[in-house]
Amino acid sequence: MKTITAKVYRDGLAAVERGDYDAVLARFADDCELVFVSATALGAQVSTRAEIRAWFERFGRLLPSPRFEVRRLVVSGPLWHQRLAAHVVIRSTVLGEPYENQFAQFVTLRWGKVVEDLILEDTARWERATSRLTAAGVAEAAASPLIPAH
Repeated sequence: MKTITAKVYRDGLAAVERGDYDAVLARFADDCELVFVSATALGAQVSTRAEIRAWFERFGRLLPSPRFEVRRLVVSGPLWHQRLAAHVVIRSTVLGEPYENQFAQFVTLRWGKVVEDLILEDTARWERATSRLTAAGVAEAAASPLIPAH
């Protein structure tokens, strides 16, 4: 079962690469939470599918055509309460220049559905890219994190 979960995770990253957010959102439970730790426009603490979609759409606008390389992936636990930890390198372009960063992702799944998704990226590197985007007039790059009041 852990091999299947690892494949589903990699397939999810491939869906993000294609911009197929419907495929990604189908993996989230109704009572889920996505947290991206950052004070930048990608920062988020969202818990509805609409909010999670808004985060993925913003991600896609700020980092077009991302490519992911999974360096480490660990899956543990039974199907009804699995935990996944990943170390991933992301590559994209920012204003036509190559962008590379890395992140750790911690996911909790219940019966194959994401209930918690925590992403910790090298925010110093992302903040430099955000500053370049903002200086070039990309207003969304200067937006506040997505942390709705619930």
